Amino acid sequence: RVYLPIAQIHTDERNFARPTEFLPERWARRDVETGRWAARDYNSEPQSVRNDLAYVPPANPKYLFSFSDGARNCVGHRLALQESTIVFACLVRDLTVNVPEGFVMQKRRKFVLAPPAEMPLTFRKREWQS
Repeated sequence: RVYLPIAQIHTDERNFARPTEFLPERWARRDVETGRWAARDYNSEPQSVRNDLAYVPPANPKYLFSFSDGARNCVGHRLALQESTIVFACLVRDLTVNVPEGFVMQKRRKFVLAPPAEMPLTFRKREWQS
C-alpha cells in the first residue's frame, strides 16, 4: 500500500504559498489590459521570490488532489460534478453565449486539435418570447 498524506501536501509551503489562506490568485490572474481573469500557467511564470507581500506565486497543479482518487475518494465528488453540470445547464438555458464579431479561432496543435488557451466570450440574458 502507498499512503499519500494529502492534507500535508496541501498545506506544505513548498507546494502552495500561504496554504491556510483562500487565495484564488494561485490559479488565476487578472489581465491588466482587459480586466478579465485568465488561468495562470505554473510552467511559464518565473518562480522568483518577490518582496511584495501581496504577490502570490502560481500554484503547482501537480500537488492539488481535489477529490482524491481510487476506492476511497471524496464522497462529494459525484455530487460536486452533478451540481456543476446543473449550474452549467442553467446558465446555458438563461444566457446566450457568443464570441465577439470578427473573432477567428486559432487552434492549438496538441495530441489532438485544441481550442485556444483564452477565448473571449460575451454573455447576454436570453430573451424569452411568450
